[in-house]
Amino acid sequence: MTSTVLDVTVLLLCVSASVVVLGGVDVDPGSPERTAADAADRLTTETATVSYAVGSEDGKRRSVHATLVELLVAAANVETDADATAARFRSMALETVGDALGARTRVDVRRPIRSVNRTAATTPSDDEIGGERVTADERVAGVADEATTLASVGSPPPRDADVSVTVVRHPTSVARAESEPLRVVVRVW
Repeated sequence: MTSTVLDVTVLLLCVSASVVVLGGVDVDPGSPERTAADAADRLTTETATVSYAVGSEDGKRRSVHATLVELLVAAANVETDADATAARFRSMALETVGDALGARTRVDVRRPIRSVNRTAATTPSDDEIGGERVTADERVAGVADEATTLASVGSPPPRDADVSVTVVRHPTSVARAESEPLRVVVRVW
């Protein structure tokens, strides 16, 4: 009987310790220790609801509940000359993702134009891609290939900042001639 009580007590202590450890895994968006991988993890696992007005007079609203990356990709697929309802959705979705990720984070949704030549990116140099400096590390991560930026959240990192970069590939539901998924490039400094 004493053995059973001891076993149960040890089990409860182990469960309590694991809850405390797992609860401490989430990294604060404002933390200086946060990396692009932390932000990408948040993009792919955290959900949010975007509510936006449909039409202009009758007060009807729609809501979309999805992961942050799904909201970002959906916003990126809204054409720039879309109707007012689609433009409101795009604006609210980008704002929601930006608020969730916090400062010191830049996210670009890009549609690849050609495949990446990863072996050519082994020497450190700086290039300009879309008006932004791209380092050799970003080139290896697949940022510097030719791509069309469909949507962006956050401001670009300062030139003198240490930048952590990761790329999340996400399929798009919009039928296009190219079959490659969209690239969600996450940069944190």
